Amino acid sequence: MNEALRLDAEALQLLSAEVGALGDDDLTLPTPCAGWLVSDLLRHLTEEHELIVTRILRAPAAPDDDVRRAFAASAGRWLDALQRAGAATFVPRLNRDMATSRVLSVHFVDMLVHRWDLTRAVGRPCPVPDRLIEAARPVAAEITVPGSPLVGAGRAYAPRLTGNFSAIDQVVALLGRDPAWAAGAGAQ
Repeated sequence: MNEALRLDAEALQLLSAEVGALGDDDLTLPTPCAGWLVSDLLRHLTEEHELIVTRILRAPAAPDDDVRRAFAASAGRWLDALQRAGAATFVPRLNRDMATSRVLSVHFVDMLVHRWDLTRAVGRPCPVPDRLIEAARPVAAEITVPGSPLVGAGRAYAPRLTGNFSAIDQVVALLGRDPAWAAGAGAQ
């Protein structure tokens, strides 16, 4: 397994553990993602995984009305598919091929940040191993460089926030999340 896949698998495992700990009431909590509840975030993650996975595996996922189970299935399918992917992977949202290592690197950062979204929503801590933070920081900085087509209204990321943030908060701020966000205080 190459390093990009290993990092992505570890971030996905951390997120999957958080999803597995969700209760029914947690699904209705707001997240730092503007206008999204926890259930919306899980649907988004599952749908985004399946856009890429279905093309690689050439088979759609089995439907599941439980967003936690659907996410768990799509996470497993993601890892299976990306292990099988060649040097390039088609990214439907961009309507183009991208180096699979790049897809994995961006996904790795997204999974860490969406785990942060989830833990903030449910009021749990979000410890992340230092080596994952060190690997994520340069990717987050690169994909959100000012002028990036991925940044702005209606795009994948909000403009960067600046400040003296620690650990995972540095990464989430690069992707436009407010490290001070707390449930009940409003979403960004």
